[in-house]
Amino acid sequence: MIRTETVKLSSIAGLAYRQKLTAGGAGLAILTQNERAAYTIDKRNSNALPYGPVNGEIFTSAVVGEALELTRGLSYKKLGTVTKIYDDCHFDEAAFDPETEEDKPSVDVIGSKEYEGFIMEYTDKNGKFSYQVMNRDLMKFADSSSVVGNMVANHEKDDEIVRYVVRSKAVGLSGAKAMDDGFLTAFIDVFDSMNTRSAFKELKSHIRAKMSSRKR
Repeated sequence: MIRTETVKLSSIAGLAYRQKLTAGGAGLAILTQNERAAYTIDKRNSNALPYGPVNGEIFTSAVVGEALELTRGLSYKKLGTVTKIYDDCHFDEAAFDPETEEDKPSVDVIGSKEYEGFIMEYTDKNGKFSYQVMNRDLMKFADSSSVVGNMVANHEKDDEIVRYVVRSKAVGLSGAKAMDDGFLTAFIDVFDSMNTRSAFKELKSHIRAKMSSRKR
């Protein structure tokens, strides 16, 4: 049984370790007694970007900076469930299995400019990614898009319209020329995996409402 290498932090009572993200790329996890934060590591500049909701009041830039520095160079693996963190910052039988070839993703979304564009655009000054802000911006785009208007008028599937909106914004924010269907599917899956519900649920509901109003 192999155990991941963890480091004890001095800035807060917590632990940090490097983790292989299921969506691809290297990740950083920071745990306290009651809170957990996950970050992706930008391979271009080694900065940590929030991987899902993060409590910026606890996981400050100083805490993240210390975790990055102390875990630099450590191996990262897929960690199993952490059952408890004691006050002295030790894991209670937290084990993981070595990464296999089957675990390696075929699409590296985390390291992409499209992913970074979304994270930077919809992360507030406290380092917290806002699904609400993201969905509001995507709904605004959908309302102003003539292409979306035509898709609604032609009764296209709501999932296809969501995909068009997400693709358009991701390409626009990143400056990329295009995004293929396989990458788009992986991109949406990554954000869905970071949320307890569909990350784009509000956008889809908004599009359904637009389609219903057209039928009247």
